[in-house]
Amino acid sequence: MAAFSLLLLLLGATVVALEPPPELVQESLELEPPPIQQLLLDLDPAPPPSAASATFSPWGPRSVPGFPPPWPEVAAVTRMCRERAQAPPPPAAPPLPPSSFGHLRRQAAALSALPTRMVTCCGRADPVRCARRQWSSVLDSFCSEEFSVKTRPFSCCRRRGAQRSRCFRDAAAEAAAELPVPEVPFPPGEPTADNVGNICGLRGLRPGPTGNIGTTSTIGTTGTTGTTGTTGNTGTSRALDRFHLRLEREFGSCCRNRNRSLECAHEAWRSGLERLCQEEAAQGLRPRLCCEASGLARISCFAAAAPAPRYDRELHNVSLGQAGPELLRVLCGPARLLSRRRPIPELLGAITSCCPRHPQEQRACADEQLGRTIASLCSARGGGAWKDPLRCCAGGDAAERRRCFNSAYLQRVLMGLALPPPAPGHEE
Repeated sequence: MAAFSLLLLLLGATVVALEPPPELVQESLELEPPPIQQLLLDLDPAPPPSAASATFSPWGPRSVPGFPPPWPEVAAVTRMCRERAQAPPPPAAPPLPPSSFGHLRRQAAALSALPTRMVTCCGRADPVRCARRQWSSVLDSFCSEEFSVKTRPFSCCRRRGAQRSRCFRDAAAEAAAELPVPEVPFPPGEPTADNVGNICGLRGLRPGPTGNIGTTSTIGTTGTTGTTGTTGNTGTSRALDRFHLRLEREFGSCCRNRNRSLECAHEAWRSGLERLCQEEAAQGLRPRLCCEASGLARISCFAAAAPAPRYDRELHNVSLGQAGPELLRVLCGPARLLSRRRPIPELLGAITSCCPRHPQEQRACADEQLGRTIASLCSARGGGAWKDPLRCCAGGDAAERRRCFNSAYLQRVLMGLALPPPAPGHEE
């Protein structure tokens, strides 16, 4: 009986083994590039601005504003000793998250320590020489702290003695150069279905109220915006500061609620302008032309006067193949890549990996890193890797492949940039 049962089990297993496996049907999936508005909405919204973060440098995370400190010139030391009986207040610390950003904290600590040490030189026989020794000492201490952690040190710290001092002097001169800070457009455009993608996706790139508010023709004229007519009016400037800060903060909250982002943004825009009119009236300022209207007429007036209704001033098509110093300074600041097509993310990453370098070293570094990345991409073709649809890797030598990449993949790359890039061909 046991043998008969074993025979039945073996026959059943044979029948199961003879059954053909189920047929696998491979479905094709056609992907279309998403429209730019949807792509921008898909981006993680930037954190809401604050009064502190509005003053942060547009240069990005390489250094805090004012670092490196300028070389003590005779006139500056003389003025410090003549006008200040005690150390000037240290600069405000940059707004940083509670963790990370240690290199910026070390820079801020150096800036905070320098004024107190320099003012002690005012009673010396040679205050200028003393101030310069203190300047060098503070930066040497900063470099010692840079080397005490396992991160890439500030570029000048890799040098020694007079070369280190000269490097810091040059870097300070670069940092003190006048930056092209964009104006804050006023009034802002009315939120619509056509521009809400830009409102949300380009947050953090729009200029903050520490730009030229109160000094620009957009705000200081008596056209349809109806300002006070006094460009330097402090009350008007402060009211506009508060308006822009509130609006961007509320836009951030709206963008996190994708189901109601447009409705929410429109209400924030409308109520913000109403409040601006009320605040300026309470301060006794001459009303704007649009504020003299009421209800729907007031809102329609502001909407019609908006100089940038599409919120697209930060959108740029950038040619990345030959990145000169001006373009590198822009790319090393707040920037977002809006093209997902390979190999653009890898190539842009190669360029921006050089941002921690000294500005005079960035261009050579970017050229070298681009060459390495192109060689790596071409050697990794096939299988599940990048396919090189324009066949740039099929070229002859490295120079020919580089020219192909520049023209085929790195031309007119769509990016969101806080600062406008140089005109095409400007840095050739």
